Amino acid sequence: MAKKKTFGLPTGLPLADIVKEGEAEAGSFVMEILPIARIELDPDNPRCLGLNPVNPRKLDVADRLYERKKTALDSIEELAINIARFKVQQPIKVYQHDKGYRIVFGERRYLASILAGEKTIPAWVLPDRPKFLRTLQFSENEHHDKLDAWERLESVRAVVGEFESYEEEMIRSATTLAEVTGLKLSMANNYFDLIRGPDDVREALQTRAITNIQLAAEIAREPDFTKRQAALEAARLGATSDKIRSVLKKAMKLTPQPGNRGRPAKNVTLGKTANTVVVRRIVETILGDACYETLGGEIRWDDFNSVTNAWKKFLSYLESNEGSEH
Repeated sequence: MAKKKTFGLPTGLPLADIVKEGEAEAGSFVMEILPIARIELDPDNPRCLGLNPVNPRKLDVADRLYERKKTALDSIEELAINIARFKVQQPIKVYQHDKGYRIVFGERRYLASILAGEKTIPAWVLPDRPKFLRTLQFSENEHHDKLDAWERLESVRAVVGEFESYEEEMIRSATTLAEVTGLKLSMANNYFDLIRGPDDVREALQTRAITNIQLAAEIAREPDFTKRQAALEAARLGATSDKIRSVLKKAMKLTPQPGNRGRPAKNVTLGKTANTVVVRRIVETILGDACYETLGGEIRWDDFNSVTNAWKKFLSYLESNEGSEH
């Protein structure tokens, strides 16, 4: 099986090296003192605070994200006090865009400088948009910024989109997502399920009705629309995570079945499921990073035949390792 590549690099390469490669694609950069008026925010950066650079203090109390923006503004106001006294000590990073510059990262320092009344700001200037811009922003956000659940999901989605755009290959598994982002497989599973999952769960994250990635992923994996909607409604009403999980897991009581008569069973019936995510979670949890190598190739998780074949191989693998009793 041919090795996959991560942004044109061998699988498993540390994210730091991918970032270096991305920066190299943009060429060398220099530090300059730039007029703030010639700089603009990146409208597609997942680390979007939602504040208007023309007047960051202007907030609309009717805005559904008012509280979040107010919290962001309060934090930037504190930074602005320091910038007014000591100036910007760490340059932001920008790239040339049209007749001005667009921010790669450093949005908070940029907005705080505006609040502090600064006219210029130190910046590392890239000559062109970095090929791996979203990966650079993802790396920066992971190491320096505290993103909420929706911003983190958007950041991962942006990296996925960038990968698929340049590689012309779909990310079809959480294992590949973990390789691309450097996330742990358990967390990559959560993001993968959310990216490929129903829109209503992502909307709940966007409106901050849900603020926990793990909880959101659990809801996204629920194939029953009614149960999923009940959990989302509980979240919108401000229920605790435990209460939301209780609503999600609530099931109809099963009627006890009479004991079967006849010859004793000689094998175990594992049942059926229309939710391929359940199968994938079991397989990847047990086999880990060796999942696809063990099962002999790529698995199309949106194809029932492909998943069924993978499940059979998985059971065969377990039996060969554990030993079958006849």
